[in-house]
Amino acid sequence: MLADFIERLRGILPRLDALLVGLDDDRAHRQLEGKWSIAQNIGHLSDVEDLWQERLEDLRAGKKTYSPAVGARFQELAKRHQDRSVAETLKELESRRMRLIEALAHASPELQRASAFHERLQVSMRLVDCAQFYAEHDGHHLIRIRRLRIMLGLDVG
Repeated sequence: MLADFIERLRGILPRLDALLVGLDDDRAHRQLEGKWSIAQNIGHLSDVEDLWQERLEDLRAGKKTYSPAVGARFQELAKRHQDRSVAETLKELESRRMRLIEALAHASPELQRASAFHERLQVSMRLVDCAQFYAEHDGHHLIRIRRLRIMLGLDVG
């Protein structure tokens, strides 16, 4: 199953490219409903790659509990994406995501068997479980971007 989730993770950039057709930076940076813009959603996908790497290190180090996601940290990081071009953010995401894919694809059998406890979800997770979680996280933000496109009048609901 790990290979399946790696493939889903690899597909984020082509899926984002399809969602960016006809979208200029002005509309990409519009915040609607008091929530993150399309640019901020894309930026979050890049920002969260650091957490995914921390959690890989947690497994390698044999930690019992994964490093937690700190919501305030991501809220602060999201602000910077309003001042960047979407192209710049995509380039950053591509670089960071390739690092994750490489790490997952070359994970040793020992690393694949290791697990740690995810406090927020209240479950122990192996590497494959993390990869599934990361792919689902991508999907959540892709759906949000699609919803924002509809709200901007770029797509039909």
